[in-house]
Order: sequence, then structure tokens, then C-alpha cells
Amino acid sequence: MNNPISTYRIQFHKNFTFLDFEHLIPYLDKLGIKTVYASPIFEAVPGSIHGYDTVNLHRINPEIGTEEQLQTISRQLTKRGINWLQDIVPNHMAFHPDNAWLMDVLEKGQRSLYAPFFDIDWTSPVYQGRLMVPFLGDSLPEVIAQGELTVAYQNKRFVLVNQESAYPLHLRSYATVLQTDKAKMPESIQALIRQLDELETTADAKNYTTCCTELQDKLAHLLQNLATDTYLKSCLKAVNASPTLRQQIADQQAYRLCYYSETDYQINYRRFFTVNNLICLNSQDPVVFEQVHRYTKKLLEAGVFQGLRVDHVDGLYNPTDYLDRLRELAGPAAYIIVEKILEQGEELPPYWPIQGATGYQYLSLLNNLLTQTRSQKVFTRFYHELLGEKTTVHGELRDKKAIILYEHMGGELDNLHQLLLDLNLIEAGRLETVQPETLKTAIGEFLIQCPVYRFYGNHVPLNEREAEAIQEILDQIQISNPELTEALDLLEDVLLTSPLAGSQNDNDRALRFYQRCMQFTGPLMAKGVEDTLMYTYNRFIGHDEVGDSPEYFGLTTDEFHQKMMDREANWPLALNATSTHDTKRGEDVRSRLNVLTDLADEWVEEVRIWQQLNQTNEAPDRNDEYFIYQTLIGAYPMPGMDSPDQEDADFADRLTAYLQKALREAKRYSSHTKPNEVYEETTKAFAINLLDQKRPFWKRFATFHQRIADFGIINSLAQVVLKCTCPGLPDVYQGSEFWDLSLVDPDNRRPVDYKQRQQRLGELVASGSDDLWPELWQNRYDARIKLWLLHILLTERNRHSELFANGRYIPLLAEGAYKQHVLAFARQHEQMWYVVAVPLDLASVCSDQQTDIVSLDWKDTRLILPDDAPVRWNHRLIKARGEGAKDIAVRALFPVLPLAVVKLEKA
Repeated sequence: MNNPISTYRIQFHKNFTFLDFEHLIPYLDKLGIKTVYASPIFEAVPGSIHGYDTVNLHRINPEIGTEEQLQTISRQLTKRGINWLQDIVPNHMAFHPDNAWLMDVLEKGQRSLYAPFFDIDWTSPVYQGRLMVPFLGDSLPEVIAQGELTVAYQNKRFVLVNQESAYPLHLRSYATVLQTDKAKMPESIQALIRQLDELETTADAKNYTTCCTELQDKLAHLLQNLATDTYLKSCLKAVNASPTLRQQIADQQAYRLCYYSETDYQINYRRFFTVNNLICLNSQDPVVFEQVHRYTKKLLEAGVFQGLRVDHVDGLYNPTDYLDRLRELAGPAAYIIVEKILEQGEELPPYWPIQGATGYQYLSLLNNLLTQTRSQKVFTRFYHELLGEKTTVHGELRDKKAIILYEHMGGELDNLHQLLLDLNLIEAGRLETVQPETLKTAIGEFLIQCPVYRFYGNHVPLNEREAEAIQEILDQIQISNPELTEALDLLEDVLLTSPLAGSQNDNDRALRFYQRCMQFTGPLMAKGVEDTLMYTYNRFIGHDEVGDSPEYFGLTTDEFHQKMMDREANWPLALNATSTHDTKRGEDVRSRLNVLTDLADEWVEEVRIWQQLNQTNEAPDRNDEYFIYQTLIGAYPMPGMDSPDQEDADFADRLTAYLQKALREAKRYSSHTKPNEVYEETTKAFAINLLDQKRPFWKRFATFHQRIADFGIINSLAQVVLKCTCPGLPDVYQGSEFWDLSLVDPDNRRPVDYKQRQQRLGELVASGSDDLWPELWQNRYDARIKLWLLHILLTERNRHSELFANGRYIPLLAEGAYKQHVLAFARQHEQMWYVVAVPLDLASVCSDQQTDIVSLDWKDTRLILPDDAPVRWNHRLIKARGEGAKDIAVRALFPVLPLAVVKLEKA
């Protein structure tokens, strides 16, 4: 197996290319990275900063490099023993003129060879099955009237041009254009038009494509004649002078140009979430699957890729079937992981032929470990007092998902309702007893109340566990919406009852409806929770995070240990992520925010004082004000790092840009489609005013911030230790080997100063000192301490990869005065043992002792070793050794900093 030992995520785009990466290889090697984890590298929309909007799956994105450069990089990585894990996007492509497959569909409609590639409802009553192209800034008639839609001839094709986009005309429209001046029409054009008329009788897609190309080539050849070219230009001039002709031509297409906001209430193609410019693929079709993965397979077979990361697996029609096919294509040695967000109590399907998920679940577990559960009541009580009402996460979640469905995905809901009717799964007599809108509402509530991103049943009757889950959803809806009882009975019959005695044909149709529903529960969850609720429910924003939940508030050490033992047993090769390109906050922002739960009462009192110092009668409201305070304490640069020559000198601009996005995502006072600039600007001015160092607020904030930052650093370092030693593979997001105080994208995709990181690592390695920690702690804000810790731990993993990949996870018991404030475990493989220990709730311990972190007295706290463990130990972070009976004093493990990774050896 090509299993990684560690991964390092790189975001490729036009400002960070293969050439830039090539210069980075020696640094990553020195750091200890063993697998490059690359963002999508196939051709994307020009200027794309993420690569998930692909336009050509058979070509390297020319903005980042060439296949030749990639092959050169691959050879360099191979020499250093570094693999390549590639992010692939099988669910969707960009709805963009550069997408040749899609433009062929627009040009030829259902006679395009690529028509089956895209998830389009050609039978939809919306525009009579003509594919919506929802990118106009107004209605089509208005755009034509304003002269913003014209006809042009480009690259051997007639096209409709709007702004910078050009969409191909169906060949039947060529005659419309070319016949605008029949009196002057050359004989050659008349002959071409006759051939165009004959073309309409060609039904076979392959023959139709060949004939289209031949006629387009013929027209291009005819235009080499000056008179013919002049005639064409006169035709175009006449067309563009006539709104009637342009409307006629627009109406002749296999697609319908329309206003972008129409997709809030009607749509006839599947899109990624609610993003109009990402159109979904039918990757469940074997032909489509082969074409989508052809280039990926080539690079796998060439040894360029050793692993694949599957983006948005939940969007696929049948994820299980897809992953089986992908495993067959990639081979048994390929490392495969999926992007998957798991809800509380949910497990990754154990039958999937993969190594695990991308690490959101691990991020959540670690984040909750560092959150003190005892503080939940304090935070909740204060938040209810702040809002003047007792809001519940569950109620808020249902409301946000409902807003997304009924205000932004109404077309998708209509389509599901119509699909249910078209599949003829309900007897006509029973169907007549329920109003259509009632049945549609019942389907909507089924989507809304789904407690996970989706279920994975790929046959009906559903298995017992999944059937029980569906029954529970329907029962809950009936309790809250008794008026939907009859409609819910119909859904229960379709999904659960009838399949028990249904024919294969009936069950296949029921399965089609069920799996189609599952393709929309995920987008609804993502848009309702990640992109709405996580900006409105601000009790503690540290858990408003992808993979985590605003509903969670901490995890006991026993619960964490159990989760890690489960992980070691089931998914030991899944990624241990702490920051990603999708996280709402950088890993060190969350580490800092978790300190607030160590000092809950003190935090609440501090906020009350801040509210008095910053009273406002306008924006922001109390909820947004509290959001800003938490953001400020979590993301403000390290103490002493806000001078003009530091990389975070632009914090004010970053903060205001972030707040604008947050306010629009929240959809309370503003939104992306209807921005409330007055509220936004007033809120941003409030935030900027907080940064005025002459105001009384700043003095209090700076003092509190310094204290929280120090404890946050310990949390951050503990996070690095756990990421590198717990079951799973440590994943480093680009640049986060330094302090990661970034906010949501695009903030977390800012350029990384690799020159500085290379220099710092080189100096640390060259120093040759084994006692760097006192100096690194003294200068902790410059991030070298995190870089050095990561380097040491990655080096240790590389030396003993078998232990960390396959070793048992053994929870260790702590005894003594501060036993509740240490998390410890052993990793054991054959005769090799490691013991890991990190502090918990350190701020409250230091507060009790009225001392600082390095002076803390751990008293009689000790770790109890298993009976069969060696008793001699060798500290791997500092120069320290020891030998005991069956326990180790924590003060011996934490002489400089409260972090320990020790190797046990036989006496």
C-alpha cells in the first residue's frame, strides 16, 4: 500500500504554480513531510483560486503548469521518498464557456455525445426541458433590450455573447443568421443552408456531431472568400440591430439564458449546493465514470499519483458503487480517502474500500477535547441573557435548513415532487386524497429533518438500521406537523412499506427516488449549517466549524480515549486534520478560543465590561457584537506581532472583509443576493473602532488577549502533539507549521511566506542544540516553537512509522492532585512503546496557583503505566531520561513545557 506517513496540503493556483512548488520540495523534505496533498490540478476556470471548478478533466491546469513539469516534480519526490495524494472532483464541473463538454451540450442539446454526462432534466416543464443558463443580470428580454446580448462568430461557431461569456448557437440558428439578407446571399451560403436543413433529420448523436463539425468547417472555409465574409458581417450587423431577431435566436437554443436568481425557485439541472456555476456530473454512468477518471488513471499508472482524495462524495448518486469502481480503477495499492462530514454518533460506512476520511471528525474530537464541558452552562446562560431568549441549536438548525430549502432550493424540491409522481409509486386513488403542495411539503420536511448529510442505502428494502432511521424522521415530522400525516403515510409507504413486498421494478423506482433525495439532504445540511447557522448561533464560535457543531460543547477524556481506540481499530490511516481550505477558522484560533472555556466566568465578566465600554445604539446587534469579540480574541495577531513590518499588519482589512462575508452568510440583516450595506458598514466601523489603541477598551483587551494567547499556544502545541501521535495520519495545511490565525476563505488561502519558514527551519536544524525549548518559549510568538515541535514529531514518526500506523492506542490513567488536567496514552507495536502526555484546562490550574505556565507545580500527579510496559523512558522532545516502577511523575515529563512524547525502553 502507498499509505502516507504524513501529508502536507498545497493549494495550487496561478499565483502558486508547479514551479513555485518545485522550490519548496527540499523544505518539505527537511520538515519531515512524506506525502504532498494537492488541491485539484486539472484545468479550471481561468483565475480559479481553488481548482474545484474544473473545465477539462483531461489536462493539467495551464495556469499552474504542464504534465511535463508534473512528471519532473514526481521524479524529484520519488528520490526523496515523498508521495503525491491528489484531490479529485467527480461530482461536478464548472458551468463555464471553457467547459468543452458542456458547450457541446449547449450547442447540440440531447444530440450531443456529452448530454448524458451532466445531470440535466430534459423532461422538466421548466423552459420545456431547455437547459437553464442562469447567469444574466436581468431577465432575457431586458438584457436583449439593453443590447447586452449579441450574436458573434468566433472559432468557427456562431455564439451568443453576454458580458465576457459566449455560448454556442445550435446549428438550426445558423440559417436564421445567414438569411437576414436573402437578396445578397451568395450561392455557397444558400447551399450550406440547405445542408443545415437536412442536418435536422439526423438523430444519431455520433453522426450528428460529425455532420455539425463538417458544416462548421465548411462555413469557415467559405469565409476565406472576401465577398462571403462581407456578407456574414452584414448579417451579424442586421441581427444585432434587431431585438426581435436576437430574441428569436435565443429561443431556438437547446438552452435558455435567464436571470441568475431564477434558480431560487426553479431549476432543471443539479448544481453543487446552490452554486449556479457548478453543474453536476452523472458519474454513476460507466461511460461518464471512465471519461471523468481517464486522465487520473493515466497519472496513477505512471506513478505520479499514489493516492486520491474524493471531493464531496455525498453528492454522488451512489457513493458506495462509485468507491467500488474507483478502487478497481486505482488498484489495491492506492491510498484513497473521502471528504465526509460525520454527525454525532455517525460512523463512516465500514464496507467502503477506502482508508478513511479527510479529518473533519478528528478535528472535531480534538476541538471538543480542549473545550471544558463544565463551562457549557455558563456560556449557555450568558448567551440566552444576551439574546433575551432561549434559543436551541436544534430549533435554529431546522429553521436555517428550511430557509435554504424554501427560499433558495425551491426548484430542487419541485423536481423531487415531480419525480415521485413520474415514477408512479403511489396509487392514483391515494394520491388524490393529498393536496400536491402538502405532499411536496412532506418531502421538504423529510429533507430538512434528515439528521445526517445523507444515508447510503443502495437497495430497497432498506436494511433494518437505515429503515429505523427513516421511520424516526417521519415520526418526528408527524409530531411537529400533524397536518402532514396523510402525506407522510404516502412517503412511508413508498420508502418503507411497499418495498417489503414490491417487485424488482417497483423497488428500483423507489430506490431512484430515495437516492435522489439523498443527493439533496447533503447540500441542505451544508448550506443550512456550515453556511448559515455557524454564523448565527454564537454561543461559542469555537465549535462553529466544519465537521464540528454549534451543538457540541466538549468531550471527556474517557470519551476521547474511546474515540481514539475506535479510530485505531477501524480507520488508522484516516487523516488527522486541524486546518483545511474549508475550515471556518485556523487551528490556532480555535486553540485560543478553547481557553475561554477554561476561564468561563472570567470571560463572561470581561465581555460585560466590553459591552459597557463599546455601547452602540445601531449596528451591530448584541449577537453580532458578541461574535466580533470572540473573533477578535481568537484571531488577533500574537502579542508584539502587529507592527507594520509583520505579515498580519493588514488585520483590520482582513477583519472587515471577514465580517462582510459572515454577515451575508448569516442572512439575518444582509445576504449575498441582497446586501444591506448600511448594516454592514456600521458593523465594520464598530469593529475597526475596537482596534483603536487610544480607547479604554483596547487596554483591557490587550491585557486579556496576552493572557489568552499564551494558554492558546499551549493548546496549539498540544494539538500538534496529538495530531502526530494519535491514530491517523497528521495532515498539515499549507503554512500552518507557523501560527494559523486565519479566518474563513479566502483569508485562509493567503500567500504563505515559505522563504521565512525555510530560513527558520534551516537555522533550527543547523543549531545542533538539544535544548532549544527555553529560548523558543521566550520567543514563542514568532512561531518557531510550533515549527520545531512539528519537525521533531514528524521525524519521530518517520523513524517508527509502523508503530504510529499499526500500534495499539492504550489510555493511561493519571493519579494525583491534577489527574483531571492531563491526557495521556501509550502507543505500542510489538516491543516498541511510546507514551504521550499533554495538559488540559491549563489556564484554570495556573489561575488556582497564581503562577505562569513554566512555573506550574504538578505536585504528585503521575501517570500509571501498563503492567507489561518497559519502565525506563527517554524523552523525545527534551534531553531527559528516567526510570521508575510502574508510574512516571508528570513534573519529570513537564520540566520545561507541559508536553511529553517519551519512548519506553527495557531496563
